[in-house]
Amino acid sequence: MTVFDVVVVGAGVFGLSTAVQLARSNYKVLVIDKFQIPSPLSAAYDYNKIVRLEYNDEVYAALAVESMGYWYGDDCKFLPRGLLHNCYSHCGRLSVLQDKKTSRFAFDNGSLQVLQTKFNRCKDVELHGELTCGGRFPQFTNSQRYDEIRYNPDCGIGFARESLVAMKRYAETLGVSFHEHDGVLNVSGETVQCESGERFYGKKIIVACGANTVSLLPMQGKINATGLYVGHVQLTDNEYEKLKNIPVVFNSSLGYLFPPDKDTKILKICTTAMSAYDSVSEKSKPIYKSLQPELSPSIPIEAIVRIRTVLGKYLPDLVFDPLRKSKLRNIIDCKICWISDTSNSDFIVDKVPNTKNVYVCCGDSGHAYKFLPNIGKYVQQKIEGTLAPALAHKWRYRDSNWQGTEIEWRFEPKKKALQEIEWYLESYGRPKL
Repeated sequence: MTVFDVVVVGAGVFGLSTAVQLARSNYKVLVIDKFQIPSPLSAAYDYNKIVRLEYNDEVYAALAVESMGYWYGDDCKFLPRGLLHNCYSHCGRLSVLQDKKTSRFAFDNGSLQVLQTKFNRCKDVELHGELTCGGRFPQFTNSQRYDEIRYNPDCGIGFARESLVAMKRYAETLGVSFHEHDGVLNVSGETVQCESGERFYGKKIIVACGANTVSLLPMQGKINATGLYVGHVQLTDNEYEKLKNIPVVFNSSLGYLFPPDKDTKILKICTTAMSAYDSVSEKSKPIYKSLQPELSPSIPIEAIVRIRTVLGKYLPDLVFDPLRKSKLRNIIDCKICWISDTSNSDFIVDKVPNTKNVYVCCGDSGHAYKFLPNIGKYVQQKIEGTLAPALAHKWRYRDSNWQGTEIEWRFEPKKKALQEIEWYLESYGRPKL
């Protein structure tokens, strides 16, 4: 019987980052995932994710600044220099400023102050009255011009799926073992029981399953599974050439869009201030399109309206079909991206109470991706008992206060239950509006 020093359940951001750091310290590590990496259940299973520095919390700001060194290819303390550099584009971000009375406005200003005064970053931020930023980005010439824009060049995107694969390949060179295509049924003592019937044994077990964590651990009341809406537009070759070098455009009260993917020429658009939950599991479990298409076949019609609104404001040339101008362009590959959510957006990295050796790593997957290079080092410190007290307190195993805590960077109205959604049926080949 093979006994591993650590068995990691889940091969997303937390799982792969942790496996790599443990292996670099000569731990014998096994990673288990229900699918082949990159797992379609991971919140990072995507074309791209924002890598930003903006936090008004000095702890997360410090972690973000540290992680940026690896995305940019400069640092080598936690990973080989340049390992993730080819999975990153330092494209910058255009943010629409919100009303000065909102907590989001205060968050944005506070974040810049922290980064500029404490970390000497984001010194080149500019304010503009329109999206082209004085002609710097002519791709937005036709955009609506009544927003005030903050341009921060010290920001980028990670190529999410590619980065997970890069971390897996590096982990394999360190001797990490992988068991894929096999879900985990339960974790008990030092044993991980898989759907196939196989059992694996670890001196320590780390559960890093994101929105699926509740299926293995008693996390009800601590995390919710929150569904975020994502849609895509297929660009023509000419459209791709025009838009390939745009920055992220981010409106925290409406939605945001990314530079198009270089391989597929697909442009991704996400909504903000709207989300889904599963009422049957009382908000605790995700429902995936890939596993249960009859329950979650697409995204809500109102999310499609929101996506078209984002396009109409910022890239109006993409609203209509390029061949048939009287027809709205299809929004394709619509899906709900499930994240594990805490009420205040802090992670949970801690030992599970009443266990000897089981740890959990989850929390707010919605902002975790940027920490792929470095979060594993702090998980390692936790299981070794050396995690800084401030982080240990912030990431403790705890109940969430869903009624009394506000996440400053989010506009979050009432969420909608999957069971009451009227779905957009993209497979019909024409918009259902």
